[in-house]
Amino acid sequence: MSTGAVDGRRVLAARLAAQRLRSPDLPDVPTAVGHHVAVQGQEFHPALWGLTRRLRADARPGAAGAVAACDRGEVLRTHVLRPTWHLVRPDDARWLLELSAPRVHQANGTLYRQVGTAGHGAETDLVVEAVQERPRTRRELAGLLAAHGRPLEGIALGYVLMRAELDRLLVSGPLDGRQQTYAPFDDRVPPGYGPLGERFDRDAALVELLRRYLASRAYATVKDVAQWSGFTLTDVRRALDLLDDEVVAVPGAGALDGLTLWRLADPGDRVLDPAPLVGALAPDGDPARPVVDLLQSYDELFQSFGESRRIVVADGVDLGDRLGSFIHAVAVDGVVVGRWRWVVGTRDVVVEPQWRRAPSPAEEAAFVAQVDAVRAHWGTLLA
Repeated sequence: MSTGAVDGRRVLAARLAAQRLRSPDLPDVPTAVGHHVAVQGQEFHPALWGLTRRLRADARPGAAGAVAACDRGEVLRTHVLRPTWHLVRPDDARWLLELSAPRVHQANGTLYRQVGTAGHGAETDLVVEAVQERPRTRRELAGLLAAHGRPLEGIALGYVLMRAELDRLLVSGPLDGRQQTYAPFDDRVPPGYGPLGERFDRDAALVELLRRYLASRAYATVKDVAQWSGFTLTDVRRALDLLDDEVVAVPGAGALDGLTLWRLADPGDRVLDPAPLVGALAPDGDPARPVVDLLQSYDELFQSFGESRRIVVADGVDLGDRLGSFIHAVAVDGVVVGRWRWVVGTRDVVVEPQWRRAPSPAEEAAFVAQVDAVRAHWGTLLA
């Protein structure tokens, strides 16, 4: 089934609304993670900041509350989908790993061979045994291996730990000060396969992944989904076939001309009529009342897409440009126009912009308001 063409502005509005960056209504951080299925999270605190922006204003827990949800195991951090960190809910961790671990192992194959990961079974056994006693930091695990005459450091240790995560032996534990820890997977993840039930089925998992991806991303091409998920184009097309009349194909127009995008057949008003929830978008925003978003460096607004990512990035802006550690993205009226960074001290957080064009006075004022929100977010954790 196909419907009328959609241009970049319509798709961007739907994505902002579906991801809850406009008219946010989610109640807590674990719900926000589950809504997105998986959220890229190697930048841990920025990822939590980005998730709190998707919550109702009165439900935002600040940095301390968001970390506490992770410490309690309501949100887990592990390598899944692609060879990078993601935040997931505990009831999604097992089926997502069962589904994606073979692909990630394949992607890691060359580095596994280079660092000898396959030959580090004894090291893996020592690590798994150590975390049974209590969660351990990476530094502690490196020290333990050295004490047993099996020293591993740097990338070699990293890939041994990643492989153990993918094999469902390790997963994130509570923070130890500011350090991430590893804990036994089965201590933090419930039995069974969450929404799939007691048994794993690959087709059912692909369908669950794509259905929830589209529910939170609004519109995407087959290549977008493949880029985000790490699966092949064939896998994505199979999932679309299995979803059958639950999804519809939509031709792109304007900046998306020539692309075929997919959405759920019944996605709700956030996708079908996002304008009342989103308001004006660039380049036609209200000059007197611009909306500034301080997005984390791997925000799902752009990280979820490859082929159609262009609609969220202004001309002349390179999302890969990270000069001077300005790794995060400043968006005005839904479009990235610059970079920003934060420097977190013991008593305060300093936020600095790196505009790629001259901001208007109203945009600078809106940026300052967001800086105040960042400071409020960090508040109790810095007290």
